[in-house]
Amino acid sequence: MIIEIARKADLKNIPQFSIRLDLAWELFLPESLSSLPQKGNDTNLILLSNWLWNTLGNNAGRLRKDLPEKQWIIVPALDQSALRFVERIASFWSDEVLEYVLRGDETPFERDAWIPPTVNVFSDKDKEPEEEALTLKEPEGTTSFLMPLLGMGRAFMRTYRIAKGGTYSRLHSHSIVDEYYLVLSGTGSLRVGEKTMIIAPGTLISKPTGPDLTSQFIADRGEELKVLDIEVWPDSTRTSKDFVYYSDHKEVLLRGLGWSDSFPYESITSAKDLDENYDYGYSRNKDGSWNPKDVPGFKPRKKK
Repeated sequence: MIIEIARKADLKNIPQFSIRLDLAWELFLPESLSSLPQKGNDTNLILLSNWLWNTLGNNAGRLRKDLPEKQWIIVPALDQSALRFVERIASFWSDEVLEYVLRGDETPFERDAWIPPTVNVFSDKDKEPEEEALTLKEPEGTTSFLMPLLGMGRAFMRTYRIAKGGTYSRLHSHSIVDEYYLVLSGTGSLRVGEKTMIIAPGTLISKPTGPDLTSQFIADRGEELKVLDIEVWPDSTRTSKDFVYYSDHKEVLLRGLGWSDSFPYESITSAKDLDENYDYGYSRNKDGSWNPKDVPGFKPRKKK
């Protein structure tokens, strides 16, 4: 099957069953109608990419026998980086991806637009426009977001350069996200739990969920530190509910669909009292104490 990408303005008539990315782009990215969002790690870009991925999955597929000869994707007037971004996503679904272009004399031609599913994580030179557009440069370091350039799976990857003396994140753990890190260049320190160790190129660090193990990188060896960060999520939209613990700050973050809250770690109490008094009515206070309460179906808990 051929996937053909065309600007709406270049077509007199929209082919039947076209994927209307032009309309979806306006819905998901109203503040970035012709380009990729400047901040790189953009939630709406992930959601738009997931929509396009799933829509292509309903209309394409390398093992399907009932494919049409051609699938059109209609796009708005996009700059080069945004157009190549769309071409990358389409290239996962077909070996034949074409861009429909009108010449100055209004005659059309088709350009080969297939892009391989690869990036170079070692070199920062000669980045493709879409890679450069998803690179966030800040005084404390540079982050290159590799997703969704590499497709919409459950793995979310990025590389970051940590400036000398800096760090990328707090000492933290996740309840739902497995994290793996590979040191690409430079040396520095890795904090894991209450331990600290020196890391160098080739060091692979594992932080699966379960133990609530915390980690943090520090570029404290007199040079920049570059790391490949791989997060593995239960879903491709990265919206699962996640319990994040910042052990230095003694804070807990609740994030995900329906969550955007934090509370002090010291507010957490053992579940023993809850278990022993499950069948009684009461309300819990911030300090862990409780007050009797009339709760439908339960007898009020009595003070001893």
